[in-house]
Amino acid sequence: MDDDKICLKAAKCPIYTGILKSNPVLIQTYKNLYCERGKEGRDKCKRFQVSLRAGSCPPYILPNSKLSVEDIIKKIENIQ
Repeated sequence: MDDDKICLKAAKCPIYTGILKSNPVLIQTYKNLYCERGKEGRDKCKRFQVSLRAGSCPPYILPNSKLSVEDIIKKIENIQ
């Protein structure tokens, strides 16, 4: 995969680096749909979108979270 296709945040992303090690099929699915799909993947990834707006994203947020980006950010703000 071309480097420009891989998410800029992949090196520090727990999804990309393997927080879900017990489920390698799920990890590869997320990588294919979000992490290694260039702009199209980043535009759909809730983790990436939250990170852009809030500066970081909690490790428990999945790329396909049912919560909106706004709702995730509100939750983060309420925890801090």
